Amino acid sequence: MNVDLSKLVHGGKIPISGKVKVPNEFLKDTDIRRITPVDVTGYVLDKDGNYELDINVKGVMILPCARTLKDVNYPFNININEIIGENDDNSLQIIQNRLEIFPIIWQYILVDVPLRVLAPDAKEVPLQGDGWRLITEDTNEEKIDPRLAKLKDYIKE
Repeated sequence: MNVDLSKLVHGGKIPISGKVKVPNEFLKDTDIRRITPVDVTGYVLDKDGNYELDINVKGVMILPCARTLKDVNYPFNININEIIGENDDNSLQIIQNRLEIFPIIWQYILVDVPLRVLAPDAKEVPLQGDGWRLITEDTNEEKIDPRLAKLKDYIKE
């Protein structure tokens, strides 16, 4: 998404409104399976030779469930407030009076990806099965290994 900075009068704003489609090659090394076109609204403001980007990004990412690997819709709503300087090494480059803001949007989307999501029907977790059961720290059960049971006779309390 390009912003034409030549429309910006000193001290003025450029409104930003539109949808951004994330290319599939951006999803390769992420947990995101798919992402809907992202709604971007906000403005770019001229601030003493720097540009302030104040936008809101909304969309839905499809992520794998941590237990079942089913698709889970994860809606996101991100507010971005960045200052972009013309002479700043860490900022985006302004080429021919145009500013490409998609890299900033993509960085914020990646930061918003949760570590794990659960499908609504994945809440039922079996606590025991064929030859196994879940043991937690709260389980207060001392079971003596039968191979070591004879050692109990040698310990005097």
